[in-house]
Amino acid sequence: KENAEVALQEQVPVINFSLGKGDWLVKRAHEYGGKVIATVVSEKHALSAQAIGADALLVTGHEAAAHGGDVTSLVLVPAIAAKVDIPVIATGGFADGRGLLAALSLGAEGIAMGSRFATSLESPLHANTKQAVIERGEQDTIYSKNFDGLWARVMKTPRSQKETRRPMNLIKAFIEATKAARIVKQPVWKIMLGMLAMMDKILLLAYFGASVPRLKAATIDGDLNKGVQFIGQTQGLISDVVTVEEIVRRTLAQAQSLHAQQTSLFTQ
Repeated sequence: KENAEVALQEQVPVINFSLGKGDWLVKRAHEYGGKVIATVVSEKHALSAQAIGADALLVTGHEAAAHGGDVTSLVLVPAIAAKVDIPVIATGGFADGRGLLAALSLGAEGIAMGSRFATSLESPLHANTKQAVIERGEQDTIYSKNFDGLWARVMKTPRSQKETRRPMNLIKAFIEATKAARIVKQPVWKIMLGMLAMMDKILLLAYFGASVPRLKAATIDGDLNKGVQFIGQTQGLISDVVTVEEIVRRTLAQAQSLHAQQTSLFTQ
């Protein structure tokens, strides 16, 4: 919530939220003319987000990095697009112009390409981890809830296989969470106070805290022997590290070319 407050105070024009109730966020952002995009993984979540005034939906399919849903984008995107009146942005399984054209056909207004942009030249993701993405295929991911307490997709490495083999026990999770508090420069007492305020979610919060050092090791330090990296199945479609401008140019050019080809099939 503190991060969201900073975004609101700075009047960030577009805010994306997930894994929580965002009615207060929508209200505050709309006061200064901001827009809010809600990340959703189900029709129920989509309708709830629309009801609180979200301006658009980031519909996240099973293929996505991190916390995607149970349903693949091929089914989830059109199912939600048919039920809501606000723009749908498809994510999970999209990394190029083929994905863009497919998403538009499914009823989306656009796509988000998290894994593709994570491996762009401008991305702060460590070069070692970017190279690891390029070297791996679409099957080299693990979908498990044993990493941070929620079902999540991560890159398959010896470390991530070990981390997701079995659930973390509560004592170890608390120990790791206190280490994480130091990393993010938060007083341990403040973290514990937050946990006590939400006893029904205490295990999940501990899991989240315990995952921070692993994520930092992979993302910032580039150490996949110690770290775990969120990544989508589209890593199998990524073969180079180029600028964001080049990614967008390629995506649009490919989508336009394929659209022309496909259109001709129905006009002959």
